[in-house]
Amino acid sequence: MRRVMLSAAFACFALGAFAGSATAQTFPYDHIHVNVPDPAAAANWYEKYFGGRRIAETPDRLMFGSTRFMFLRKADAKPSSGSAIDHVGFSFADLDAKMKEFEAAGIKIVTPVREIPGLFKLGFVEDPWGTRIEVVQDPELLGLHHVHLRGPNPEEVFTWLQAKFGGERTKLKGRLDAMKYSAAGFSDMWILVQKGDAEPSEGHAIDHIGWRSSGALAKTIDDLRAKGVTVLTEPRRLPLPNGPAINFAYVAGPAGAKIELVERPGLKPGE
Repeated sequence: MRRVMLSAAFACFALGAFAGSATAQTFPYDHIHVNVPDPAAAANWYEKYFGGRRIAETPDRLMFGSTRFMFLRKADAKPSSGSAIDHVGFSFADLDAKMKEFEAAGIKIVTPVREIPGLFKLGFVEDPWGTRIEVVQDPELLGLHHVHLRGPNPEEVFTWLQAKFGGERTKLKGRLDAMKYSAAGFSDMWILVQKGDAEPSEGHAIDHIGWRSSGALAKTIDDLRAKGVTVLTEPRRLPLPNGPAINFAYVAGPAGAKIELVERPGLKPGE
């Protein structure tokens, strides 16, 4: 009898420890929304210099892996640098060659290529509308590579993201604190955070970033609200010109980053 009681007590302890260590459900990463004066021109520019593929659901929209790169029409957006969503990152197999291409095309080079020992080669450029872009040479993840947030306390940003959206708290190349978002059918996305004061992202060149709701969006928003997340807009339906309608809502993210949650009924993971 004593042995049975001890076994039962151990089982309860183990279950309690497991429950206590459980993290939030990981949401797949979905999109980046950029403010530009001319969406068609911006889509052409990114397609020419950064690749991606066109998708027909709405005009002037690109896909990098499973992540949408979308454009909002706004003529007076502030530069992304210094906002809560400071910049995005793209990875190339030969960064030196890519930077020569950028220079020949007259693209603004913010920081020339340099090699960070133990990490990778990197540099910074800027698109014609104020989006800061980090370019890296990481053969493990080519194409759209990361989103770099900004806030006075990076640890609080990481903690918030993991508690609300799941993800893996890890280090990029074993060196940089990061969140990694991976899900079956979806391409990986790194989220990095740099320390510094930040303005809210809305109205800047990178207006907001988005995650995919794995189930009904209304339930996802209710769950996030129960976790203390500020809901900016309730779920609503948006028909697309050449694709299934979506449901979307906005929440307030850490350090002023605006975040969109999207439900894409009828699409498979990664579509």
